[in-house]
Amino acid sequence: MNTIALCAIFKNEAPYLLEWVAFHRMIGVDHFVLYDNGSDDGGSDRLRRSRLADHVTLIDWPDRPGQYSAYSDFVAHHAKSYTWVGFIDLDEFIHPLTENSLRSLLDHPRYTGFSAVLMHWAVFGPSGHTRRPEDLVTASYTRRVQLHDEVNTHVKSIVRTADLLGVGQNPHVFQTSGPSCDATGKAVPTIPLQETACHETLILNHYFTRSREDWDAKTKRGRADAADDNEAAQYRAEVFATVAGNASIEDSRITRFVPRLRWVMR
Repeated sequence: MNTIALCAIFKNEAPYLLEWVAFHRMIGVDHFVLYDNGSDDGGSDRLRRSRLADHVTLIDWPDRPGQYSAYSDFVAHHAKSYTWVGFIDLDEFIHPLTENSLRSLLDHPRYTGFSAVLMHWAVFGPSGHTRRPEDLVTASYTRRVQLHDEVNTHVKSIVRTADLLGVGQNPHVFQTSGPSCDATGKAVPTIPLQETACHETLILNHYFTRSREDWDAKTKRGRADAADDNEAAQYRAEVFATVAGNASIEDSRITRFVPRLRWVMR
C-alpha cells in the first residue's frame, strides 16, 4: 500500500499544530516528520501528549535558517520509508476538491509517470479577525484572494520518494528523476512560480496571514528559509493590508471537513 508523509519545519505554532496534523491525518496522511526550529511555546510537548503522537516524528532542529537543511535531512534519512511526501508549511492545508482522501487522489492513474504533483496556492486573508479566533483555522478563515491573482501561481510539492534526488534552490520544488505535473495530471515545468494556476482537483489552502494578532507574531518569528539578519527574512509591513484588502472572495469549501475534524480532535 502507498504511504504518504508530510515534512515541515515550524517555530512557535502551538495553537495550530494539533489541527494541522489531525486534518491531514484525516485525509489520509500516514506520518509527519516535523522539525522544531527553536520553539518555546510548548507545541511539541502538546503533540507528544496527544493521541496523534504515534503518527509524528519530532526532531529538534536549531539551524537558522533551517528549512533547506531540514528538508535535506528528510531526504537523506526518512524519505525511503514512504511512497509520497508533501513539503508544506503549518499555515498550508492540502485541500482535495474532488475526493475526501488524498490517498485516493494520489492513487489515480493521472499521476502515473510523474515524479511530483505541484499544488497551487489559494491564499486566504484574515477574514475580519483582529484577534486570534478560538475556533479552528479551517472554520475561521473563509475569505481568499481571486484565484487568478498572481500570488496563486505559486506551488508546493508532493513528491514520489523513489524519484526524489534532493532539495532544489527553492523550498517549493525539488530535484527529481522525472517530470512534474499539476493537480489535473498535466505536465508542467518544475518551477515554483507557474505561468498559469491550476485550481482543479487539488489545491493548497494557504492561510498566509491568519488574524492580525497572528500576523504580528509571524513577523517577529521570521522565516525558516532566510537568516534572521537577511532582509528577505522580514515580511514587509504593507503585506498584511494588501492581503486583507484583496481577500474578499468567500470560499468555505474546506469546511465540509470541519464536523469530522472536530470529532477527531474532541
